Amino acid sequence: MVIKKGSMTISYGDQEFQAPKNTLVFLNCYQPHMYRTNENVIFEWFHFSGNSSEDYFELLFEKNGCVFSIENNFVIPECMNQILLMSEKGNINEHFISMNIHRMMYELNEISNESTDIQEKIITRTVAYIEGHFNLDITLKELADYVNLTPFHFSRVFKKYTGYSPYEYVINFRINHAKKCFITPNFPLRRLLMYQDSIVTTTL
Repeated sequence: MVIKKGSMTISYGDQEFQAPKNTLVFLNCYQPHMYRTNENVIFEWFHFSGNSSEDYFELLFEKNGCVFSIENNFVIPECMNQILLMSEKGNINEHFISMNIHRMMYELNEISNESTDIQEKIITRTVAYIEGHFNLDITLKELADYVNLTPFHFSRVFKKYTGYSPYEYVINFRINHAKKCFITPNFPLRRLLMYQDSIVTTTL
């Protein structure tokens, strides 16, 4: 479905997504899901199935979730309009519809690749920030604000790329740093105790 006006909240599996204006929502309707409006909403939708439709969904969902920004994309709205117009007229050309769906899947994959690049840069920035401030009290909100994401979205992206929650990553980094300090000759005991204290006082 394409959100033309307003916004919606999408629940799929154990995750929740926000779908504002100019986004496309791609769902596997054979799996449990739910969506609700946050305000007055206008949206257009169609349902399709096929041999590769579930594979397309799994590929795109793994990369980007189920909500895609199409604000700067002109191909997807045009394909959507062509499909809906044909449906309204009742003059169904399955080959033409299939071609437009494949074009939409290609565009969504390109959007996902761009999103993946952005998310990787976000993780790189976050890790650099943690490594530069690990001896201070670091909060989840502080990290999320640093990369301009909500705490929920940031936590999901961070775990996807690192395999750890932000809390786990910070603790592991502090522990590994303390281990290195133990084997460093003449390392000041006072500084080591400070690192040890920071390990147990994180507020993530």
